[in-house]
Amino acid sequence: MPVTHAVGDVHTVDPHLLGTPGALSLYVVDAPEPAVVDTGAADSVPHILDALDELGIDPGAVAHVLVTHVHLDHAGGAGLLADELPNATFHVHERGLPYVTDAEKLARLKESVDRAMGTENAYGEPELLDASRCRSVAGGETVDLGDRELDLIDAPGHAPHHYAAFDPATEGLFSIDAAGMHLAGEMRPTTPPPGFDLETNLETVDRLRAYDPEKNFYGHYGPGGDDAVRELDRYERMLPDWVEVVEAKRREHGDDVGAIVGSLGAEWQSPTVERDVAGVLRYLDER
Repeated sequence: MPVTHAVGDVHTVDPHLLGTPGALSLYVVDAPEPAVVDTGAADSVPHILDALDELGIDPGAVAHVLVTHVHLDHAGGAGLLADELPNATFHVHERGLPYVTDAEKLARLKESVDRAMGTENAYGEPELLDASRCRSVAGGETVDLGDRELDLIDAPGHAPHHYAAFDPATEGLFSIDAAGMHLAGEMRPTTPPPGFDLETNLETVDRLRAYDPEKNFYGHYGPGGDDAVRELDRYERMLPDWVEVVEAKRREHGDDVGAIVGSLGAEWQSPTVERDVAGVLRYLDER
């Protein structure tokens, strides 16, 4: 089944990123004005449509798509999904909007992702998103779901073009990648290049905690546990520790990402650990 119940009218969609179950979570909010949170990679669109069908939501009724940030595992399906959801407004961070609406910038983004992933079409072939379908946001806006409004929150640190959303009905926080990964119940840092910034990410975690959420909705993977604030507290402690560990390993292994990863303990291992080490190394160079 492509969709599972999360909380209230929020449902989790697993698009099997890179053919792997439990690697990426998208969300559908079955409100009077339905919303989809993130579009996944270019090949995620059929999974989203299957989920809408299972929930009995007509694609033409979907009013909103929240593109939380423009990394292609989260936004690569935006252009394709726009064709299938003809009445939806796509809410995109102002700092990321050009990368999904400008052909040259989207092509450069795809090339950089493919190079980093070491394979062509790592997240499929994204299509351009029509700028006329987009609302540029920066945090502080709301999205009207008909029975309540989602609060959009600027959430840089993981990426400068990231925003989160708070749902007052479920007291759920769509933190996505701004508050780490939650894989099989285990928290891991997510610190990709080129945009990871430790201090900015810590400021974001503090900003998110002020909403006193009951549940974190992660991008990797699914809803968190029953104490969302404690999870935010834990991530606030984890990020500086992670940067310190990578910095210490760099003194032993230089910039050899593979050697650094091989020397890390099990508590730091994740499917994206090589990328996340590279992000910390870049942060250390630029701080």
